Amino acid sequence: MEEFHDLVKQLQEQYEPVGIVEESLVQTIATCWWRKARVIRAENGEIRKRLDTLAVDRALRDSDKANLDLVLTEMDLHLFRPENQADQQVSTKDRWSILQRPQSDVRRHHSGLAYLSALLKTAKSEIASNGYISEMVGNKIRNAFCFSDLLFVLTCLDAGPPEAKMEDRPAEKIVDAQTDGKRPAVVAYIDAHLERISTLKRYATEGESLGADAEARSFSLPPADATDKLLRYEAHLDRQLHRAMDQLERLQGQRRGENVPPPLNINLGRRR
Repeated sequence: MEEFHDLVKQLQEQYEPVGIVEESLVQTIATCWWRKARVIRAENGEIRKRLDTLAVDRALRDSDKANLDLVLTEMDLHLFRPENQADQQVSTKDRWSILQRPQSDVRRHHSGLAYLSALLKTAKSEIASNGYISEMVGNKIRNAFCFSDLLFVLTCLDAGPPEAKMEDRPAEKIVDAQTDGKRPAVVAYIDAHLERISTLKRYATEGESLGADAEARSFSLPPADATDKLLRYEAHLDRQLHRAMDQLERLQGQRRGENVPPPLNINLGRRR
């Protein structure tokens, strides 16, 4: 209220109103200026409503997207074979392209790359401790990499458990000489993929940062519906302000004995 009364005082000093009508018009002018300032505050509020939650909103969206991609990569690939599909009009190539997309998308965000890195490190750990990659981990590697590096998947599957282990034979530790000879090559292949994933992580982190900055810049304007409301409100205030200023200036001119022409009245209605 103190700021508003200070504004009224400054306008009274500028216009020097005489009589209740001129003082009322000065009050109207002050009110219009005050409300126009509210438009700016309201605009800032609309922008802040989205900016203040931007980091959380992006984190939730990225997390949901990453988890959806991971779920799709974990789906049984046999379910997507043509003979298991109701719609036989879609080509086999198109069916597998649908599955290829989640595998590609997993490598686009940090959480998906973290999963792939953990999966390959588990495979390395199994090779070091057991001499082979378990069937479960091998299937996960197949589901995660088969569309991006089939040779890598076949190499890992070839380093899977020996037949004796697959048949659940008990007792002796199963060591296959041929599998044992493949172990260094498989580990080297896994290390190469881990290095590639590390590079992609850096790119993903940079991309997420740039994306957040770009989205923040796109929020420099309020949403369309809020912008429309604010513009209509401000246009109404501008009309009210200029009408009051014009009336005040005409009254003061008449009071000083000046020749004030009548206001121009234009009818924009349609002719009959």
